[in-house]
Amino acid sequence: MPGIARPDDVRRQNQWIILMALRRQGLLSRTEISALTGLSASTVTVITNTLLERGMIIAESMPESPATRRGRPQVRLGLNPAAASVAIVVVTLNRMYAMIADYSGKTVATTMDRSRTKGVTGQSIAHAAVHALKSLTEQTSNLTGPLQSILVSVEGIVDSASATLMWSPFIDDSNVPLKDTLESAFSVPTSLCNDCTLIAEALRWSEPAQYGDNFAAVLLSNGIGMGLYLGGKPFSGIRSSAVEFGHVTYQPQGSLCRCGRRGCIEAYAGSYAIWRRANGLSCDEVTVIEPPDNGMAQIAERARAAEGIERQAFREAGLAVGSGLANLFAIIDPFPVAIVGPGVTAIDLMRPAILEALEGAGFGQPFRDDMLGSRIDEVSLICEGGVMRSLTALDASLPEFFESGIQRTGTEPR
Repeated sequence: MPGIARPDDVRRQNQWIILMALRRQGLLSRTEISALTGLSASTVTVITNTLLERGMIIAESMPESPATRRGRPQVRLGLNPAAASVAIVVVTLNRMYAMIADYSGKTVATTMDRSRTKGVTGQSIAHAAVHALKSLTEQTSNLTGPLQSILVSVEGIVDSASATLMWSPFIDDSNVPLKDTLESAFSVPTSLCNDCTLIAEALRWSEPAQYGDNFAAVLLSNGIGMGLYLGGKPFSGIRSSAVEFGHVTYQPQGSLCRCGRRGCIEAYAGSYAIWRRANGLSCDEVTVIEPPDNGMAQIAERARAAEGIERQAFREAGLAVGSGLANLFAIIDPFPVAIVGPGVTAIDLMRPAILEALEGAGFGQPFRDDMLGSRIDEVSLICEGGVMRSLTALDASLPEFFESGIQRTGTEPR
C-alpha cells in the first residue's frame, strides 16, 4: 500500500522544485516559474512569498510600458546572494585550492597553495585546509552570508559516510578524519567527496543535453578517475565512494601502478605512466611522482612529429582507457563519456585508440564517436560541481533551518 504524502513533505518538495528552477534559469517571474515547474500559480505565490520573507530570494522589478501597466508591478525573482555561503576545498597532489561561494552560486574568493602532500601526515593536510578556509572567511566576512557548509574534494576513496579519506595517492596516510577536523574548527556540516564525482556533477549542470541521467566523466591526469551517473543519480559503492576506474585491471601482472598493484589502467594512462614509458624507464617502478613542467607537452610534440616510443605510449594509454570503458559498457550499455583534465591536451594522440578499443562495445548498442567529448580544466569543474552539490543540499534542508530562521554561524547577511 503506497504511503500517504504529508502536506509538509509536499511543500518541501515544491519549494525545492522552485529553487532548482531559479538555480538553473536565473531571474524568473512567478508566471515563468509556474510554466517551468508545472506548479499552480497559487502554490508558486505562497512559496515564493515565504522565501522572500525569510530572505532566501529577492525580487527585481521588471520594466513595463505605460500601455501595459495594470495592477501590481511585475517582478522577477532570484536567489539572494547574501542569504548564505558555502566553502569548497580541493586537495590534490601537492596542491590545495579553497573557495567561498555565495547563495546564488557566485564565487566570492579563492586561494591556491602549492604544499607538499606526500611525506606529510593527513592531520597536517587537515590543518592546512582549516588555515586556508579561515583566511578566506575572514576576507569575505563583509561580502556574503554566513557559512553553512564545507565540502572537501579529494583524489581517492571516501567512506560511505563522506567523513573519512580512506586512501589516496597524494598522501601516505589512510583513514584521515578530515570531516571531524573541519567541523570542529568551523561548527558547520562538512562532507568529503571524490573529485571525479564533482566533475560529473558540474557537467550535468552545465551541459544537461549531453550529460543527463546516464554518463561518465573520465579524468586523465597524473592519476585516472571516473565520476559516474546512472539513472539520474551519482553512483557510489556499498561502503565507499568506489568507481576507481583507474584501478581496474587492464593487463594482469602488467606495469606497476601507484596503488602498489600491477596492470591497472592508470599504470598505462596516467601522466606518470606515459612519461615512464616514453622515456624508456622500467615499468617495474613508479620513479616519477609527477612529470616535470612542460614534460608531457614535449612528449606529445615528439609523438605528433614521428612514429616512436612516445606515440606508442599515448596509443597504449588510449587502449587502456578504451578497454576499461568497453568492459563497463558490456555490463551497463554505452552512454556518453566526457574526457577531462590535463591529459585532454594530447587527446588527439589517444582518441583513435580509445575508439578502436570501443569498437563493437555494447553488443548491438554501439558507442558513437559523438558520445566522446572532452574538457581540459578539471579544477574549475570540481569547484563548480562542489558548489552546486553544496547549495542544492542546503536548498533541500531549508525547512529545517526555517524553524528558527537560517542558522547564523558567521556574519549576518548583508
